[in-house]
Amino acid sequence: MEMDVMTNIVYPVAGLIGLYAFVSLASLLWEGIDRKLVARMQRRVGPPLLQPVYDFLKLASKETIIPNTANYMFRAAPVLALATVIALLPYTPMGFEPILSSRGDVIVFIYLLTLICFFKILGAISSGSPYAKIGAAREAAILVSREPAMMLAIFAIMWRLGKLGVEKPFSMGVFYQHNIWEIGTPLSFVGAVILLYVFVIWLVSEIEAGYFNIPDAEEEIAEGALAEYSGRYLALLKLTKALKTYIAASLVVSIFFPWGIASYFNLSGLSADIVNLLFHTLKVFILLFAVQSVFRATTGRLRITQAVELLWKNVLPASIIGTLLIAMEVIM
Repeated sequence: MEMDVMTNIVYPVAGLIGLYAFVSLASLLWEGIDRKLVARMQRRVGPPLLQPVYDFLKLASKETIIPNTANYMFRAAPVLALATVIALLPYTPMGFEPILSSRGDVIVFIYLLTLICFFKILGAISSGSPYAKIGAAREAAILVSREPAMMLAIFAIMWRLGKLGVEKPFSMGVFYQHNIWEIGTPLSFVGAVILLYVFVIWLVSEIEAGYFNIPDAEEEIAEGALAEYSGRYLALLKLTKALKTYIAASLVVSIFFPWGIASYFNLSGLSADIVNLLFHTLKVFILLFAVQSVFRATTGRLRITQAVELLWKNVLPASIIGTLLIAMEVIM
């Protein structure tokens, strides 16, 4: 009985706490690296690597100012958003099978990832600020435009990998049993490359880099949805965004670059998980360098109409084509 409690409750909770602490530090560290890299690309010195950590601690200690026009959801939204992203961690593949891996957990993953944006929108609307409402409207428009292509692609990939034989169909742990490159046919390879493009554009829009830095748009609408937030509530939202960036990049890495290195060193158990987590984090940083740092340093901001048109008229058709190509062998 005691062993069952340890296995079913204590170990998963301890793993979640450790994972949350690591990902929080890693995501804030990446934010500092990103700011430093972009500064160097623009021939600036840039802030210290740990500046995001300093900013978080400073914001968490400052007084929070609540607008007279705000309602109770203005206070609740940052807390709910952070709680949601923490709940997302045990379903996220990070170099090993997720802590709470189960059949169909991809639905929970997508639901929680979308819920984070919903709470951000809800908090912005509840502030009463016109700038925040504009940011919320932009966030909602991009949200409903980017998710269909991603959902179609990930369900198609999981369905196709399920044909190779997996223990838990439509589970996030599938990517560590088989990967999209194992399908092996020429059509599936082309389809995988097309879907990689779909996920890269989805990731850029998810983390609001470069072209898609539209909902917050500091120069236009004073950080949009975050316009009225300050103090510890702003700190929570900044941490939530950093964690979501790491998690979204982890999804792309797990689908297209899932390979670990622990097996090369004959490691197993906890030591293997730690090594694979560190290697996974390195891959996440490399991916974010390509789709966030370089993209942010070399591109401007699209108008909201242009961004929505790109997602519906370019990315969604690409997702449909890529899905058909990887499914062609089974369909025919």
